Amino acid sequence: MTTTHHTEAADAHLGGAVRRTELACGLRVVSEDVPGSHTFSIGFFVGVGSRHEADQLHGASHFLEHVLFKGTRRRAPEEISAAIEQVGGDLNAYTGKEQTCFYARVLAEDAGLATDVLLDMLTGSLVLGEDLEAEREVILEEIAMHADEAGEVAADLVAARLFHGHTLGRSIIGSPGSVGALTREQVVGFWRRHYRPSSLVVAASGRVDHEALVRQLAPLDAVRQPHRARRSSPPARRHVPGVELVPRPTEQCTVSMAFPGFGLFDERRFPLGVLGTVLGGGMSSRLFVEVRERRGLTYSIDAGETTYSDAGVFTVDWQCTPDRVEPVAVLVREALAEVVHHEVPAAELARARGQLRGQTVLAYESPAARMSRLGSSELSGDPRTLTEVLAGYDAVTAEDVRRVARDVVTAPPLLAVVGPAPGRERLERLVQGWAEALSRPPAGRTDDDEETT
Repeated sequence: MTTTHHTEAADAHLGGAVRRTELACGLRVVSEDVPGSHTFSIGFFVGVGSRHEADQLHGASHFLEHVLFKGTRRRAPEEISAAIEQVGGDLNAYTGKEQTCFYARVLAEDAGLATDVLLDMLTGSLVLGEDLEAEREVILEEIAMHADEAGEVAADLVAARLFHGHTLGRSIIGSPGSVGALTREQVVGFWRRHYRPSSLVVAASGRVDHEALVRQLAPLDAVRQPHRARRSSPPARRHVPGVELVPRPTEQCTVSMAFPGFGLFDERRFPLGVLGTVLGGGMSSRLFVEVRERRGLTYSIDAGETTYSDAGVFTVDWQCTPDRVEPVAVLVREALAEVVHHEVPAAELARARGQLRGQTVLAYESPAARMSRLGSSELSGDPRTLTEVLAGYDAVTAEDVRRVARDVVTAPPLLAVVGPAPGRERLERLVQGWAEALSRPPAGRTDDDEETT
């Protein structure tokens, strides 16, 4: 049995009608017809990522993403990409910690072709042994390239420490050891277990004929295997303070100051998003003005969150010379103490909410971005419309921001530094004295001071 549901977007500028159909096999199809669009963006979203991998399968999701481009019963590897490129389209894929996505963007008249190519890849790939060995070498090169990116290394350090002992703490791409040990039988078995219709979401946006899309996917109804991707237990939310240093012979250090955040469905994400915007959300933010504009200690500094279904990370990130790591960290601590002890002025709060509103809408302006949000939201079970997300930010008060700051940043952070050694002892003393320093109002201010706008 196939069921179809229709919902209308609350605001015209946020899109057209969103339609959802679930086939008897469990495949979910969600689409948005964008008025005036001449393009078609489609993604096949799979509810499995690196957090769902057993230890002996670490890197399997990303490995499989690669090998499904290596040929099917109907198309040679070069014919897969050529089919889309010859009509001016794009074909690609990505792997995350909680999902994998294969997607294409074409002109609207080539919608059927894009759907057919992706469907062929996900259901008819050969996964030959020689192709797997060739891609193994490619992935090992990718791992080496990843290790050369200081920002990626810092992010991996943060995840490994904050999610220690949990699969969210591992890299998506795998390690040289785990990728080197994966066999064809393991990769094919992973594909067959997790790439079943009941674990898939197909999302499309742009000029979409929803009925035609459902008809093209209907052959999957013959696959009746009630199965959802394996879910891992949520990680413990705990503070794991300390200093992690990875020496590198570079001119600058890449620094990430990290705190445990919140999961996708936690309402505290809204004030935490406002807090990140106030602190490091652009050139008018507090940290950018103080650290970059007034003192010239770094080229850029920003703050924000990374969110998973049941966990999150809040970070302040910057790059600077080794001798400036501690001075910048002290300035960050002072900025955090300010929001802990004093409400954000009304005018600044309004600017931050307006910035988040604008950035959120602009981020989903293109059909490709709309498709990505539709697929990810359906896969994660997030029913909120874009209008409801915007309302969540609009409702944030100054006291909400102050409260979430107290919840998140008053405990000692994890400080991950990649680059020339900046002096571990001084940084460790800063982390060890963090809670005491944050318990005191900033110098020259008292809790009774009035805020002015």
